[in-house]
Amino acid sequence: MPIRAHHIDHIDHIDHIFPIMSINFNSELLDHLPESLALAQRALYYGDSLFETIRVFNGRIPFMRLHWGRLSEGLQRMGYSVPTDWSADYFKHQIQRIAPANARVRWMVWRSPGGLYRPTDDTPQFLLTVQELDSSVFDWNTRGLSIGLCRSVRLPMDALSGLKAPNAFRYVAAMQEADAHGWDDAVLLNACDRLCEATSSNIFWIKNGTVCTPPLSEGPVTGVARGLLPGLTEAVGLRFEEQIAGFEVLLTADEVFLTNAVRGIQWVRSCEEKVYDGSQTNLLHQELVRYVDGFQAGFY
Repeated sequence: MPIRAHHIDHIDHIDHIFPIMSINFNSELLDHLPESLALAQRALYYGDSLFETIRVFNGRIPFMRLHWGRLSEGLQRMGYSVPTDWSADYFKHQIQRIAPANARVRWMVWRSPGGLYRPTDDTPQFLLTVQELDSSVFDWNTRGLSIGLCRSVRLPMDALSGLKAPNAFRYVAAMQEADAHGWDDAVLLNACDRLCEATSSNIFWIKNGTVCTPPLSEGPVTGVARGLLPGLTEAVGLRFEEQIAGFEVLLTADEVFLTNAVRGIQWVRSCEEKVYDGSQTNLLHQELVRYVDGFQAGFY
């Protein structure tokens, strides 16, 4: 499927930012970084960047303001000098310039090049890449997901844990462990050995009519879809509660599901040896689909 990209804010005289250096780039000897790498130097060297993954439905972006709210808060927390013209509407327009009707968008923002751990230019750069999707709705996976506990990785808990950053080596290792077990995804614990999240999703469990998820203080990413769950839960007659819990709570739950902004609500069929029903999760899925349909119809 085609991928297209767009970036702004070309930096004039990029060479003056970097001293003359000797470079071996995939066996090609150079005396300066290629401009495309130089512009993204801080993202490449230091992971000094944030990103969003966005779903486009029939040319509309229902969660655009939620994505911009999370990203702009992260940029401010990281000390970026956010341009005054950047806004949800500005980036909606930028996305719609390149996106087909139904698409997955990856939106990367990083600090301009210069400096080591102490940056010299807090102006952000951005890159949008778009992948076309076949579906115009959140699809229900009738097979369900299989998941299990990742035993090799623990996630940090600090003031930056909720940011969506591309420093993903822990998640890559967790997914490799999942692959080794034949699972679709892995459950990650935090540094205190408590339930945190999955590799690219927030995690929820249902017990006796209550939908539960770890609080943000436990270290999960501040998920866009996660933020919709209290309203969706109320709409289908369930309760919502944040709980600090260990992995074992999943093994006694009635149902388990994952959420993210691209796939929506994903029913978990099994967690290691435990098998779940998905009927209440399906009600939540249907309510989320109605929300997106209502946005496209102009109700929100």
